[in-house]
Amino acid sequence: MSMNYMFGISVFLLCLVLLNIYFFYNLSTTKPTPLIQSRKAEAMQNVHKEINDHFAHLKKQYKIKTSKFIPVQQALIASLNSTITELENIWNTVDNWVDNESLFPDKNGDPGRILHAIKSSPIALVDNAPKGTQLKLLLILESKQKVLFKPKRYNLTEVIKGPVYAGFDRYNSEVFAYYLGMVLNMRWIAPAVTMRINVENDILPVATLGLKNTMVKNEVGATCIYGKCYYCKINETVCPDNTGVLEGAAILYLEKQFKVHKSPWRRSYSRKKMDWEKDTDFCKKLSHTLSLQRILNLIDVAIFDFLIQNGDRHHYEVYKNRIVILDNGKGLGNPMVDILDVLAPLYQCCIINLQTWQNLQLLSGGSLTETIKILSSFQGEKLATEEHFEAIERRLLKVYATVQYCIEKYGTEKVFKHNIEV
Repeated sequence: MSMNYMFGISVFLLCLVLLNIYFFYNLSTTKPTPLIQSRKAEAMQNVHKEINDHFAHLKKQYKIKTSKFIPVQQALIASLNSTITELENIWNTVDNWVDNESLFPDKNGDPGRILHAIKSSPIALVDNAPKGTQLKLLLILESKQKVLFKPKRYNLTEVIKGPVYAGFDRYNSEVFAYYLGMVLNMRWIAPAVTMRINVENDILPVATLGLKNTMVKNEVGATCIYGKCYYCKINETVCPDNTGVLEGAAILYLEKQFKVHKSPWRRSYSRKKMDWEKDTDFCKKLSHTLSLQRILNLIDVAIFDFLIQNGDRHHYEVYKNRIVILDNGKGLGNPMVDILDVLAPLYQCCIINLQTWQNLQLLSGGSLTETIKILSSFQGEKLATEEHFEAIERRLLKVYATVQYCIEKYGTEKVFKHNIEV
């Protein structure tokens, strides 16, 4: 056999090996074909269909009240039905609070005293709160406590149509979220209460120059505010009512150092699909970068957000390795719509903290919204329409249905996780 022939065979084999390497490299690095993407989108739709099927056939136990919740409800009522206090004492309790289960005092009547103190303390100074995308005011009370004030933009009956993150923040959603967190036993949330402030009497005399520079008179001579924030515009003011009062949510300011993270389930706010919206194995991949504790915490927050339909949690803040439930103003938009993908962390990961599940089960049969109505009544607040309360009960049933979907798919041992030390 000639040397030329052997050389030719060698070159041929080498080319064949290189072609195989090139083929397998491209196979592993090319983007999914439209067919693969279509199948993944179909798989996502099938999950929603299966959850809705479970929702349609839920067991009776999820639709009736349980007597086990009565002592829990009574304890909540005792803690929130408390208003008489010396302001200095409650602020000392708040300032010195150290606990790994709640961000603020949450028992023995302290929650009610805190809400009363926020509403009744004289205001020493008012300024713009420039951080964030929405108009907020910073109130400094005479007791030196700081409060964020989100003013009213919509009437309670106004339905916000469009994407789940549409519109301005709703002040009532911030207040509702506080009571919801208390009832769900998700106590990593700041106290919030409805406050009414007279612009001429309570704001202007103690307003900073910076705030006054963002005030304008409207056509009837009322002093309106456009504020200072990312989206604040001079033609998008908030104005007092015909009695000169500005209504809004007063949220106790958190003097904490938070670590801020992008939510893995954040939205693109455009037609672009994020990874979690395309990848059926998204949670599996996420488990390589996030701890089980963090994922369970994100699932808790997703359940919370789904109930009020807050689809705007693009970032989250962490304190003592727990997610702080901040910025809840995009909830309570449209009571007729349940955007199921707000619940994606739950149905994609199909795990839930066992304690969270046990707490949710106690709230069946209308107990959740009944308790929120009772608790908010102590401050004389009406936080939502009946349509919104009905929607929250419906969404709670869909949370139950999602957990049942996960149990059917993976079994209880895989789905329920015991408390993890933080």
